Amino acid sequence: MADLYLPGAERRQLDDAPTAGDGGCRTIWHITWDRNATADAPADLLPFDTLAGYFAGDGAGVAPHLLWDPFTGRAVQYFAATSRSKSVVNAPGGVETNRKGNVCIQIESLFFPYCRVDGRVYPTLADAPCTGLAGIVDWLRSWGVPDVWPMGAPTWSANRSAATWDTRSGHYGHSQVPENDHTDPGPMPDLFRVPPKGRPADRRRLDEEVR
Repeated sequence: MADLYLPGAERRQLDDAPTAGDGGCRTIWHITWDRNATADAPADLLPFDTLAGYFAGDGAGVAPHLLWDPFTGRAVQYFAATSRSKSVVNAPGGVETNRKGNVCIQIESLFFPYCRVDGRVYPTLADAPCTGLAGIVDWLRSWGVPDVWPMGAPTWSANRSAATWDTRSGHYGHSQVPENDHTDPGPMPDLFRVPPKGRPADRRRLDEEVR
């Protein structure tokens, strides 16, 4: 069995509740977007511990599985991989979102557009150093999340299809999850540039359907 917790992540367990178990393995990517900045008015990135404490406390009702700092690689985990987390809206009577599939692992990246870190400004998450990303992606692969964006790589525009979400495994932005209105995470780094550990680089083609 794959590791329930990302190797090396801190643990701040909140609770545990099963996913729907209705097939497929998904990851939802977010950015914390805790400040509004611009190219003309960048802002300092908030401390990791501030956000980590928020999700463990007042923000527990919207907590992800992981909070990840793409500048240091630090990560904290609030739910086991097999539990649902709580970072997307699930409307009554609609499709499953937080609980969808066999696993639905949600990751909040500590980031907002035009954040400033050590004097440098980063317009998108794709511009950040993304320290620790390869380990996170390999952990997601171990849970069966295939190397594919079923709705295409995220942009700043929303692109949502309930039919695709309901039937396709893979990676999704918050901007691609039905019943939600957020447009994060924006442009993402190349998640799949590192071959899976101990497996051929061409394993499992990327357009895999839910089995």
